[in-house]
Amino acid sequence: MTTALLELKHPCSKNWLIHLHYVRREFETCKSVINEELARLNGNSEYANYILALILRSEGRMQESLDRLQVCHELEPTNANTVNQIARSLFLLGRHKLAVDAYQKAQFLSDESDSETHYNMGMCYLFMKDLDKAKEHMSLSLQARVSYDAFEMLAQISLAKNNIPEAISVYEKALKIFPENPALLSSAGVLYMKIGKDGLSFTKLGSALAFDATSPKAIVAIASMMQTYEDYDFALAKYKIAMQKIPDSSSLWNNIGMCFFGKRKFVAAISCLKRACYLSPFDWKILHNLGLVHLHMQQYASAFHFLTAAINLKPDQSQNFVLLAVAISHLESVEHVRLSYEQALRLNATSNGTIHPFLLYINYAISMFNHKLNDEAVEKLQAAEKLALEGNTVFDDEINDILHRLKTVLKISDAKPMLEDAEVGKHRPDVSVQRKRFGRPGQESAELERAQVHENMEDLV
Repeated sequence: MTTALLELKHPCSKNWLIHLHYVRREFETCKSVINEELARLNGNSEYANYILALILRSEGRMQESLDRLQVCHELEPTNANTVNQIARSLFLLGRHKLAVDAYQKAQFLSDESDSETHYNMGMCYLFMKDLDKAKEHMSLSLQARVSYDAFEMLAQISLAKNNIPEAISVYEKALKIFPENPALLSSAGVLYMKIGKDGLSFTKLGSALAFDATSPKAIVAIASMMQTYEDYDFALAKYKIAMQKIPDSSSLWNNIGMCFFGKRKFVAAISCLKRACYLSPFDWKILHNLGLVHLHMQQYASAFHFLTAAINLKPDQSQNFVLLAVAISHLESVEHVRLSYEQALRLNATSNGTIHPFLLYINYAISMFNHKLNDEAVEKLQAAEKLALEGNTVFDDEINDILHRLKTVLKISDAKPMLEDAEVGKHRPDVSVQRKRFGRPGQESAELERAQVHENMEDLV
């Protein structure tokens, strides 16, 4: 009788030891105890399987973790926590639809509205591109419990819908609850900068730095703001600080490269942009900037290579085609120059153009003139002047000077006298267009893009 009692062991007799090793993060010892327990109980220990599943997940063995959780569910089908963990594993495996079904089942079993479950369901719908349902579940998560993460994802959903004012509104609501959160302040500051409210942006970013002086997002955002005002030394000093926190940020290396470009240190600019391209090879803006810098270095074949790659990744951006036309113009392919400019004009007209059409036509006219197609050059120049008159547009002296020179060499009767007799050098940019772009959803920093469209009138006398 005594021997029989000794052999009768409770199935939970080692759970305390498993738990002790797990919370101490002694995973190897914990797995050893778990394997002994599973061997003793023929695998019928819910807790041992559950802890083993969590350890396997932390090691990146997602499918094995899911298999163990399925065993737990078979042993105890009414345990909502196990179903939640199954849903989490499915989410990490990228099986978002199945994860949503599992979360719904967990809600049914727990019979209560759980903030974390709604948040996770919202994340699943976000990855499934169902933004309306994602927004609905994030709102339900906030109703159950206010959290920074839910506010952040609501703002990201609004940004995914290209609704910047709504995203700003979400951040402002969040800041009423978390007024000292540097991440929220930085995100709001970046969005204010994107819509051109630099004063509000500077206030938010300054507050973010007051609460966290090393916040990389705030530092990079302020630096990029100063970069747009061509204060490159200040921007580089700030980027150097941010580099200590985010050394592998492609957007940061992109910005540093464009600072060197602004200082006309082209070799340093290419070096930084190549590093950015290595870190993010499918970012079209980095490829665009590499093409731009190579154009300024008169390396037209290399510029063509990078600009073509940028167009393949982002075929709806007119400035890519303009720079491509400039590169091809120097490679002596007139027909392809014409096709590139025509495509740039079409895109600029249909997608809220990022380049003034006047500048497009001026570059187009210069290219035609350089290839001795004077009739086409006159036609494009007249189209440019018509646009300038219709829009009552005022340009700087450099562009006006180029316009007058071009009209003179084309012998247009109303041309004004040339301002100087010197030849237009090969290094002189004829048209400059500056534009700024700030972060995609989910990125950690503001991004700056300088697009300088230039063409050389080499035959001008």
